[in-house]
Amino acid sequence: MKRLLIVILCVISICAAGVLLFGGTADEPSEPAPSVPVPLEEPPLAPFDEAVTLRVLTDGAVQELSLRDYLIGVLLAEMPTDFPAEALKAQVIASRTFALRQAQAHKHDAADICADPACCQGFIADAPAEELARAEEAVTQTDGLVMLYEGALIDATFFSCSGGRTEAAVAVWGGDVPYLRSVESPGEEDAPRYEETVTLSAAEFAQTLCAAYPEANLAGEPKGWFGACSYTEGGGIETVFIGGTAVSGTQLRRLFSLRSTDITVSVTDEDEIMLTTHGFGHRVGLSQYGAKAMAENGKDFAAILTHYYTGANVTRLLVSEQPCYLS
Repeated sequence: MKRLLIVILCVISICAAGVLLFGGTADEPSEPAPSVPVPLEEPPLAPFDEAVTLRVLTDGAVQELSLRDYLIGVLLAEMPTDFPAEALKAQVIASRTFALRQAQAHKHDAADICADPACCQGFIADAPAEELARAEEAVTQTDGLVMLYEGALIDATFFSCSGGRTEAAVAVWGGDVPYLRSVESPGEEDAPRYEETVTLSAAEFAQTLCAAYPEANLAGEPKGWFGACSYTEGGGIETVFIGGTAVSGTQLRRLFSLRSTDITVSVTDEDEIMLTTHGFGHRVGLSQYGAKAMAENGKDFAAILTHYYTGANVTRLLVSEQPCYLS
C-alpha cells in the first residue's frame, strides 16, 4: 500500500533546477534525477497526488485517501469555490505543503493528519457538483506543487483575512520563521469578518480578565483600567497594560474569543467595553481573502504564494515510475 511517510524517506536530491524528486523503494535507491526544470504550468506525466496515500483521522476513525482526494476535500472545507481560480490554486498548494509537513512531523500516532481545522485542516467528503468540479480542477492543475524554503517544506499556515497586513510568526507563536513575515494584504474588505466588535459590560470584562490575571487592579472607572499599549509590525497588540498588568494580544484574543489580535479597545460613557478586531485568524502566512484580491487583480498562484511566504519557492514534487510502497 502506498504511504506518504515512506515516500518522504525516498527523497533523492534537490537538483540544480530546484525540483524535489521522489522515487525508488524503501530498500533500493532510485537512479539519480536529471537536472532539468519542470514547468509549473504543465501537469506532470505521472501524477504525484495519486501516488501518495494519507491516513486521515476524521470523525474518530482513520481512513486512507489519495493525496488528491484529500486535497479536494480540504479545498471544499477551507475556501469558497467561487473564489478566482488562481486563489484556489494557491490554497491547494499551501494545503498540500501543510499536509506533507504535518505528516513528516508525526503529530498523530495512528494518522498522518486529521480533519479538525483547529488542529490540522478542515475536510469535506462531498459537495454539490459545481463546487466539486472547481475543487477537482484546482487540485489537478497544481499536481505535486509545494512551497519550499532552502530545500525543505515550509509550514504553510493560512487564515481567512488579515485586516490589511499579515502578522509575523514570531509575534504570534514566539519563534522566528524566515518565510512567515509581516506583509501588506490589501483588498480584503469584502471578507465577512473583516471587522467585528464584541461589547462587554465592565463587570463581564473584569470577571474574565481577573480570572486569568488576579493581580490586575480593576478598581475605579473602566476608562482608567487601560494603560500603555505596544503593537507588532502586523498591527496586532503586542502588550497592553490593563489594571497595571501586562497582557499580550494573543492572550487578550483568547480570553475574549476575539477574531484576531488586531484589537482596538474603547470604553463607552455607559462603561461598556468595546473590543473591535480587524481580520480573522492568527494572520500568519497566506491570507485567503488577500489571495482572492490578488487573483482578481491578475496575479497568478505563484505571485500570490511568494508574496505571503517570503523567500519561499513554488516547486513540483515528482514520483518515478515505481513509487515507494509500504512493505
